[in-house]
Amino acid sequence: MDKRVYWIWLQHAFGEGSPMPWRIHRSLPGGVEEFFEGGPRMWNSLEVIRERDAAALYSFSLDEAKAQLEHALKVGWEVLTPESENYPEALKNIFDPPAVLYGKGWLPNVDRRPAIAVVGARKAKKESEEKGKEFGYQLAIGGAVVITGGAVGIDAAVTLGAMSGEAPVVSVLPVALNSSYVSRNAFLRESIVDKGGALVTEYFSQQTPGFGTFQVRNRLITGLSCGVLLIQAAKKSGTVMYASHAKDQNRDVFVYPGPKDDPAFAGGWGLIADGAKAVERGEEVLEEYDQRFEGLGRVIPLFEKESGAPAIEEEVLPALADSGASSLSEEQAAVFGVLRREPQGVAQLEEATGFSTGKLLGTLTELELLGLAESYPGKRYRKGKAPSPRKPETDKKTTGSELTMSGEQAAVLAELGPKALSVAQLEEKTGLPAGKILSALTELELLGLAESCPGKRYRRG
Repeated sequence: MDKRVYWIWLQHAFGEGSPMPWRIHRSLPGGVEEFFEGGPRMWNSLEVIRERDAAALYSFSLDEAKAQLEHALKVGWEVLTPESENYPEALKNIFDPPAVLYGKGWLPNVDRRPAIAVVGARKAKKESEEKGKEFGYQLAIGGAVVITGGAVGIDAAVTLGAMSGEAPVVSVLPVALNSSYVSRNAFLRESIVDKGGALVTEYFSQQTPGFGTFQVRNRLITGLSCGVLLIQAAKKSGTVMYASHAKDQNRDVFVYPGPKDDPAFAGGWGLIADGAKAVERGEEVLEEYDQRFEGLGRVIPLFEKESGAPAIEEEVLPALADSGASSLSEEQAAVFGVLRREPQGVAQLEEATGFSTGKLLGTLTELELLGLAESYPGKRYRKGKAPSPRKPETDKKTTGSELTMSGEQAAVLAELGPKALSVAQLEEKTGLPAGKILSALTELELLGLAESCPGKRYRRG
């Protein structure tokens, strides 16, 4: 009998997040198998086993547990228990190690290299998201594994940044691997696996989060890590709760401070006052682990200041090439041409373009999706950030279909030629901050519009 079956049986009886399976494994010479063989007589004789626990142990058969294991393996999931060779030692050092972990992709060895959990607000400010991308990228190129929760906001931003740095990302989910939650991040979850990272969860079949699910999941995010970085943590927020898990598990706590007078960052400032380390860059996190891990690579900062010189971004992140998809249609160009920095009403734009209301509104929507137009109350519109004009290349193959992209993506693509550029060069050309460039580069690479070259640079695909 595959021993994982006994762990699945125990997890089903005690529930995800329970410390009981681990306690049973440690207390009996024969571990979980001996516990099963002992039957109801043993279960009922133990004071720590409640009556409802004994009923649950009896009602779920070993055959059902075996069927669950067979199904997971059939669909390609990894199934890890504390007796599995690849089960992280880091999780054995918390109070309540998971009895079973289901995974997709490749789980990096978090015991041999620094694993940093980066967490933050779902409804994050734009500047916080950009900082999250920078931290993800800096930690990645510094040799860390980045652990996230897979939510929108900071989680998504950090994931994009880490993948830009070509490092594996581990996303710990509060639902089963076959769940569509969160649907907005489905593309990111697929990309995590495609790029050598992993999705992991304790849940076999749960499709939507339930009561207490996030707390159960959050202990694993901190448990897999050696340090936890919080970005935009309000005073009373779920983000601050990660610090409690980290302290209970003897993990380091780092905080990106943000503005001191902004309530959205008040929880972080409270943690700093309580002893957490304030950090502005990824290398400030990783310097804490210089002596703990062998072979930790040098952290390459996004901004490095030389003696007496202003901070200049190192040329470490590749840029992506233009596939010709960023050119506007005739209607889009006409509407974009009459937009101003001050909002205008639809009637004014109709008069300027000669378009019907329906055609005008449809084109404005397309420009909004591209980030080239911004809407205001009262059906008013103003110009967004325009990409620099550039003639599309004629020697590149096209798909014949339009590609919807953000304004940042369009701006980056419009500035690129056959020669690969760095982030520093793109920042100068586009006027975009490093965080937005990192996001655009990663998203465009995932769309297959470029191929990587040595030295973390990119050329046309």
